[in-house]
Amino acid sequence: MASANRFEAFSEHLCEGVHNLDTGVIRAYLSNTTPDLAADAVKADLAEISAGNGYTAGGEDTLNATSRTGAVTSITATDITWTASGGTIGPFRWLVHYNDTPTSPADPLLFNWDYGSAITLQIGEQFVADYTTTQFTVG
Repeated sequence: MASANRFEAFSEHLCEGVHNLDTGVIRAYLSNTTPDLAADAVKADLAEISAGNGYTAGGEDTLNATSRTGAVTSITATDITWTASGGTIGPFRWLVHYNDTPTSPADPLLFNWDYGSAITLQIGEQFVADYTTTQFTVG
């Protein structure tokens, strides 16, 4: 099970109105570089793995949407599956989420999932970012 870690700039960006987590395009990408939760604020701050073999640069759209029940708002997402074909994908350890919509700052980081050790997908193997029912909740 991956552990979730929020980038510190995310709360500032929320207060500044940078994010619309209902209509903004939230994307997830793979990284093998250790995130600095205090210093990393935008996608350009945190390296992505190389594209190819079933992995596309920039990651994948989570197809996010928001819903509210009382004082709790949930951001839902659709599972993402990467399948290695023609070669390996990785290594990677972190699944990093960013908002692809804002232009200032461009591509602000939200949070990452740490899988605890590096993963390399061999040809035919799949990696699923399983969002179950929610990406995260605020409340």
